[in-house]
Amino acid sequence: MGEVKTVANGYARNYLLPRGLAAPATASLLQRAEELAQMEEERQQAQDESARGLARRFEECTLVMAVRVGEQGRLYGSVTSADLAEKAGEILGGELVDRRRVLLPEVLRQVGVYSVPFRLSRNVVPEVQVVVVDAEAPEGVEAAVEAMLRVALVEASSAEAPITEDKPST
Repeated sequence: MGEVKTVANGYARNYLLPRGLAAPATASLLQRAEELAQMEEERQQAQDESARGLARRFEECTLVMAVRVGEQGRLYGSVTSADLAEKAGEILGGELVDRRRVLLPEVLRQVGVYSVPFRLSRNVVPEVQVVVVDAEAPEGVEAAVEAMLRVALVEASSAEAPITEDKPST
């Protein structure tokens, strides 16, 4: 909305103009396009600000998905973007999160700690920590989540540490 594009005459005359997808660039329409672009920018800034508030709420929490797990650590079924959107809605206090906003590259089929991006607006895409854990863990779900988060933290810190080689002394 409000964008000015240069296109071929035939494309404009035969496709864009008859379908109402574009209008000729007259002085009044160019001024209107600038106004529309400004309105769109203001709307996007307001949407980004509300999305940043949601992103701060996501940073404070971890999505815990307690599911049935087989002996090899594989799930009976999978955790999908719809499952994550539903869980995020519960955490956010009943706000609906559209499943298409969860940018899950593929469904989760194993227990573990995952970082999943949520597109809250065009410019705000926070990484949400998701922990998939066995619902029937012997130590309890919360204890299993804490253990998995500790392991993930240790792995992340060891990956960031520089590797040094010890040279044998002669």
